[in-house]
Amino acid sequence: NLVGYSQGSIIVRGAVERCSLPVFNLITLSGIHQGTFGIPYLLQLPIELRDLITKYAYETPVQNAVSVANYWRDPEQLIKYDSNCHFLPDINNEHETRNEFYRQNMINLNAFVMTYSDIDEIIMPRQSGLFMGYTNSSLEIETYNNSRQFTEDLIGLRTLKEQGKLFTFTAHVRHQDVTHEPNKDFIMKNIMPFFNNTLSL
Repeated sequence: NLVGYSQGSIIVRGAVERCSLPVFNLITLSGIHQGTFGIPYLLQLPIELRDLITKYAYETPVQNAVSVANYWRDPEQLIKYDSNCHFLPDINNEHETRNEFYRQNMINLNAFVMTYSDIDEIIMPRQSGLFMGYTNSSLEIETYNNSRQFTEDLIGLRTLKEQGKLFTFTAHVRHQDVTHEPNKDFIMKNIMPFFNNTLSL
């Protein structure tokens, strides 16, 4: 089994997709699968200042030096996101040429588990943990069944759901508490059962 939290969620998923790791259950806690757009309270700033902050996210020096730029998904710049963002569009299989290898590695999982917190104050939008991001050219949050990721089955989410291998859970803690004591009961009830498996070696 493999677990990733926050930024680690896309690192472990990328490893499964790219490296064919022998993972049974993939578990992500408060992930950023559909990227993030904004730092906390960014949306409260005047649009001119917000534009200045986000303007350079897809420039090569920023992509090479700033980790968040690699999963920065600006709904107003999705063309630049697709062409210039180094990491997330690739593992989300969003490019025009799809990578069936990535999709098949995800479908081979026994279970893909995703959680998000409905009071997460760091990830924007917080529903990114369940593969829901902002819709094109707006700050409205897409619905899961209508998202491109699901309808086009880019990495196999729809197939996993149809096979009964996709599991989603909603926590109610701050981002920093997802892996700590305030979230213990949630983890014990919803996540620990996915560690109760036996692998043939």
